[in-house]
Amino acid sequence: MSHPIIVVGPQRAGSRLAAHIISRDSNRLFIDELDYSLDIPLNSVVQAPFLLKVLMEISFIFPTAQFAFMYRDKSDIIKSMERIEWYKDYIDHPSFYSDYIDHSYALIDAVKAYLPEHRWFDIQYESLVHDPLFTHDRSAFTVKQHLPNTPNGPITWRNDDYIRSIAE
Repeated sequence: MSHPIIVVGPQRAGSRLAAHIISRDSNRLFIDELDYSLDIPLNSVVQAPFLLKVLMEISFIFPTAQFAFMYRDKSDIIKSMERIEWYKDYIDHPSFYSDYIDHSYALIDAVKAYLPEHRWFDIQYESLVHDPLFTHDRSAFTVKQHLPNTPNGPITWRNDDYIRSIAE
């Protein structure tokens, strides 16, 4: 294994689940976006939607890396964002979620235009639903990218599948 696999896409598109599945199936180390640094092992799978904004730079820093691009129905991403009030603590504009998703997929299209095809592959969210790691009923928890003790942030704990939180 001479290259990391970096799983990106819009937030709430399934990158965490996909990265865990790839990690398990390829016997690679899972690295959460909160633990990401430039000093990652080559045999890792990085779950990091936030890297979408700097994929060109990352593709040069890791010239053998592969990129997995997550695709999920836009309305389902928006529903997930609304359910957990993603970014509502900071941005409450009615078009933000839709614009964010469109922008994310435009960034992916731009990266695909210059990366050789052997360096990337697509993952459809729907292809993950039959995996044992998939959680069908998420009504009992929220998943927010907050640090504990931040204003309006949840109490957060981690496990091997998700960062789950309960609103305070």
